[in-house]
Amino acid sequence: MASGEFSAELCEQLFNIPKYTATRISWKPAGKDVFIFQAQVLTADGAGLELSGYWKKKGRHNKPTWGFSLKYRGHLVRSYDMSKYHRNPGGGGKIRGAHKHRYSSSKIERFAYKPDPSISESDPNKALEDFLAEANIELRSEYQYIMFP
Repeated sequence: MASGEFSAELCEQLFNIPKYTATRISWKPAGKDVFIFQAQVLTADGAGLELSGYWKKKGRHNKPTWGFSLKYRGHLVRSYDMSKYHRNPGGGGKIRGAHKHRYSSSKIERFAYKPDPSISESDPNKALEDFLAEANIELRSEYQYIMFP
């Protein structure tokens, strides 16, 4: 299933098929007021993907920000960030506020969109659950909920 050259079609297929966490998601300090995590995700046929996330105490507008990404062989399948805006390639318009990105590699440009349903902008734990739900990822391993300052 997950073979061949990275393409928009493969990216969409990987995003939509059922997946599950194969390792524990555990937030770790990565500097002053910054936490990160990295975890492995598997498809039913054994294709491996990388899930990662970050949380910063002072991001946009001096408020906490966070983001998540799902990658396959180093290529971005989906990501979420709380940036002010993103301008889509080829005159595809500007997306304002928190948004997601579809695929990215040296051959495919990033395309941003507003997730529907939206992803929590007030709770990083809920935001991760929202991201996992949209990406069809079942949380099988333990998840270390952390109280952010």
